[in-house]
Amino acid sequence: MPSDLPRPFDEWRRKAEENVQEWGWQSKPTLLLAATEELGELTQAYLESRDEGGDRARIQDELDDLGALLIQLHWHVAGVPEEVDVRV
Repeated sequence: MPSDLPRPFDEWRRKAEENVQEWGWQSKPTLLLAATEELGELTQAYLESRDEGGDRARIQDELDDLGALLIQLHWHVAGVPEEVDVRV
């Protein structure tokens, strides 16, 4: 396992906090749909990088977007109330 594993989670949490500030507390169905879209974009970025010489940095960008949405979904599942400021 890479020793820098927590680094992406810090970025994903930061992006999740920004998402909540911009869009408010989105519903579980909305988050699931958005995560599905981001997974498609991540897959596209990977395939374009692998097969068409696409920008490999886009893979990480799409992964960060997906990770943030998954953290937001986790907050719902964990029962974090909407009134709580999610920033630490």
